Amino acid sequence: MKKLLFLLFMPLSILAQVGVDSYEIKGILKGLSDNTTVFLINGVTGQTIATATAKEGQFTLKGKLTHPELVQIGFNGKNEKLDLFIGNDAVNLDGEISNLEAAVISGSAVQKDYERFRVKFNPLKDKLNALANTINQQSAATGKRDSLINVFNQNKAILLATAAEFIKNNAASPVSPFVLFAVGPLYEDLDELEARYNDLQPIVQKGFYAEVIAQTLTKSKIGRVGSQALDFTQKDVNGKPISLSSFKGKYVLVDFWASWCRPCREENPNVVLAYNTYKDKNFTVLGVSLDQDKNNWLQAIKVDKLDWTHVSDLKYWDNEVAKMYNIQGIPANMLIDPNGKIIARDLRAQALQDKLRELLK
Repeated sequence: MKKLLFLLFMPLSILAQVGVDSYEIKGILKGLSDNTTVFLINGVTGQTIATATAKEGQFTLKGKLTHPELVQIGFNGKNEKLDLFIGNDAVNLDGEISNLEAAVISGSAVQKDYERFRVKFNPLKDKLNALANTINQQSAATGKRDSLINVFNQNKAILLATAAEFIKNNAASPVSPFVLFAVGPLYEDLDELEARYNDLQPIVQKGFYAEVIAQTLTKSKIGRVGSQALDFTQKDVNGKPISLSSFKGKYVLVDFWASWCRPCREENPNVVLAYNTYKDKNFTVLGVSLDQDKNNWLQAIKVDKLDWTHVSDLKYWDNEVAKMYNIQGIPANMLIDPNGKIIARDLRAQALQDKLRELLK
């Protein structure tokens, strides 16, 4: 089993603000030494976007943001940084350099949204990450791992519900796409992620966070049952370009496999049976190989008697078609109807025969 990995830490950007076209952060921090360099760091790139020099505990950072962002203020010689969520605002910062977390930030409505969420979210995030670390250190043999995973899932559900409530209650806030981006890796059901994205007002369905979520959702729909298959072209065993669209009008089983893949080779007789049974009933197979060695590929086709069209770019797991359809393991397949719609995925053994019998009586 893979280790549990979570991305509940937040880098970042969001949406263009209208009206004010620059920001100014005025800080007063007791104990801040004269001539200390103060940095404003972009949360997306980690790059410094503004600097200032402290004098009598005061500093001013100025610049322009394309959209509200989570930024950090850092101080030369000090490891701690202060998170701010700002747009092109006039922001005031008042506190002590020895206790940055307690600093009072005013002038940014976006920061207020961020702080309200952080108060609820951070304790849940910390608990979940602690559970994940404990689970990752547990051996399955101890018998404790399964019970800990159950506890983890319960706490994950609480965290996602907290995020969903915030998004619904703050659907027009630039912080909400940020929140959804932060918890996005925890969604196992991308339909649920899409539902939360649709809770956002159109004005904030823009910018870095929202765009990343939208791209994730778009990518997740590629190859889904019910979606239109994306066309592709690769060279066959003779070097001739073959396109998926050239098979339109037939039922096509696009079969992802490789000569080096034992489960694929074990499944091949089943695909041969399907092909030989239904090849005269408007059905064919298009093999997409993840091989690297052409000779091995051709030899496997001959030995396994795979008498249909085969294509490959011989790029192993970098096969462009496999990447297009986000193929994570083989054997894998998708059954496409005469109109180019994907009607089934990963049909193996008897399930393949049953589906074809249903369609091609």
